[in-house]
Amino acid sequence: MPREIDRQAAAQKRSSRLLVGMAAFILVGVVVYGVLLFMTSRRTPANPDTHYTAENGISVYYESAAWPVCRMTEDPTLGPVLELASSEDPDNDQYQVVLFQRGDASTYEDFLTKSQDDLRANYGVISPKKIDIEVEGATVEAVRCDIQAYYAVLATITYDSGDVIYVSALTRLASINDVLNLIESVALA
Repeated sequence: MPREIDRQAAAQKRSSRLLVGMAAFILVGVVVYGVLLFMTSRRTPANPDTHYTAENGISVYYESAAWPVCRMTEDPTLGPVLELASSEDPDNDQYQVVLFQRGDASTYEDFLTKSQDDLRANYGVISPKKIDIEVEGATVEAVRCDIQAYYAVLATITYDSGDVIYVSALTRLASINDVLNLIESVALA
């Protein structure tokens, strides 16, 4: 009987050490995950070197190295839009694009919800999350939708004058800061 008690005590000691070791391992994993999350989600400040005012009255400051394509274009769905893109070739793996359309509150009747529904219909699961974007002199509603290896960023930038800038962007996961910096630099001309 005393031998049985000693074995049970030793087994309980081993079990408790194993549990402590597992807890420490999990804690280290959580700390490493937190550090990596902090490092990858930091906002990188913009260094705009170019100013462009489009025909639709939207003005933007941007980094020409990140956005070599800046032009007015006719989108089949949106009509005339200011397009900024990372390259001319949309099939490029690193391609990212931002479209700015000027309108008013009646241009789209719930732009964010309908755009998310369109993305969901085309890609399935999109995991939308509200994001904070600040544009001077405007109220911004924005969501980021996770689409496989891409983010879609959708935003409405509403000014006191009643003007609204509708933003549709597609970017690689690692380049979200470029898009956010670009959106934050937009203004009405």
